[in-house]
Order: sequence, then C-alpha cells, then structure tokens
Amino acid sequence: MRSITTVLLLCLSLSAQAAFTLPGDAMRCTRSAMLLNCTDRFGNHYGIVQQGNDTLMRGFDVISGLSWSQTSTTYGRLQLFTGVSADGQVWFGSSRRIGWNVVSRLSSSQGDRDRVNCNRLSGCR
Repeated sequence: MRSITTVLLLCLSLSAQAAFTLPGDAMRCTRSAMLLNCTDRFGNHYGIVQQGNDTLMRGFDVISGLSWSQTSTTYGRLQLFTGVSADGQVWFGSSRRIGWNVVSRLSSSQGDRDRVNCNRLSGCR
C-alpha cells in the first residue's frame, strides 16, 4: 500500500510535461495528446488520462504484483480521489494545494491512514 500510495501522490503533485526524467532516472514519462504514460527503473508503470476536472489512473506495482486504478475529481485547489487494487483493497483521500505545497490525507479499507506533505522544491515527506 505504501509504495502504491507514494507513486499515486507523486502523480498528483507533479505536473505533466511532454517528456521528463526525474533525478537518477527514477521515472520516465511520455505524453500523447490525451495520455501520460510512466515507467520507473523497477518496472512499475502507470497511465493517466485527464478529462476536464476528472483524472483516471491505471497502473501496476512490481513489489505487490498488483494492478490498480484510481479516479479523482478536482474542485478548485481540492482533489478527492478513490482507488482499488486487484486484490480488492480500496483507498480514498484528498489532496489540497496550498501555495507550493500539496497536503494529502488518505485512508484504506485495511484501516491504514496516512498524511503526506509535498513541496515543489523539497519533495515529499
């Protein structure tokens, strides 16, 4: 859950560009007119499609061996999201943009709760 959550939150907090590489070749992404597709050096991959205020993501986590999907809707600076993995685990949460920061809170069907703060300059913690 933690690795999927980290990838999902990074997807939400990074802006999509035509093609970019994070430091250390952590992730490679390419973009078409409608789809952003990313793969990291470990084999995790995901795709993102945006339509208006709605975002759909689907991916695969190598560590768990599970595919997952997540949908989100944005209302101003607030983004609400929910997702499900192939083993039936469900998560939901919110992300709020505050200046250069994104504060995200999420809960899972297993009772896990987490809070992640991301900053455009210093990254996530």
